[in-house]
Amino acid sequence: MQKGEWLYLYHDEQTYFLPYEPGGCFSTHYGTLHFPENLEFGDRIETNKGVAFYVLRPSLADLMMKVKRRTTIIYPKEAGIILLELGIESGSRVIEIGSGSGSLTVLLSRIVGSEGRVYSFERRPEHQEMAIANVKKFGKPERVEFILKDPVAEGGFGIEGVDAVFVDIPTPWVIVPQVWQALRPGGHVGFLSPNIEQVQTTVKRLEETGFVRIRTMEVWTRGIRVKEFLTRPFDRMIGHTGYLFFAQKVSSPAPEYGPEYWI
Repeated sequence: MQKGEWLYLYHDEQTYFLPYEPGGCFSTHYGTLHFPENLEFGDRIETNKGVAFYVLRPSLADLMMKVKRRTTIIYPKEAGIILLELGIESGSRVIEIGSGSGSLTVLLSRIVGSEGRVYSFERRPEHQEMAIANVKKFGKPERVEFILKDPVAEGGFGIEGVDAVFVDIPTPWVIVPQVWQALRPGGHVGFLSPNIEQVQTTVKRLEETGFVRIRTMEVWTRGIRVKEFLTRPFDRMIGHTGYLFFAQKVSSPAPEYGPEYWI
């Protein structure tokens, strides 16, 4: 394990999230842990009181949820669907607007690989600063270009031929023409909007602009507590966070909007 690499210390349901410091120590309610020079993921270490902790590698979902926030973040329950529906993979060139707190940017920077590129647009400097800090801490900043710009007011993205665009702004319908211009033919666009009226307005604009295969969904997850003779769903869950909707670019607007555009 490398110095500064993030790890989870796990004891029953108690966890601690911190960077690895060889030779360092960390105090808990169960005593103090001393980190050896050659610590590896999966190792078992004990506090000075004899309480055992396991050293675990954080998942991408863990990293997304640990970002410092100025805005609502993209949750892991939506993030996986976004990657799949937008076809994002190693080598992809992706635009996101806006950067927000950088939760999705962290994930995208790790998925596009060394040959890919993420162009993260934000119009508010304070949000961009937070996103940059979070990506430096949890992502791959060398794969991200942060751009302080409003593409609607300033003549578009200035980037063309990208594989996918993800939009998370309050008025997504205003950016649709600029998205069409930035995408390669057949490219994917995705949106997250908390209100159905935003979805309705944007879908109409997508149809008029040159997008088809429009589909809308909502993602729910519910954890299950597993105990012998007591297995049942958790009492609390993250419910509605937003509607996801996706479309693909075609060469010209469709002359009619029939049911075929919803499959």
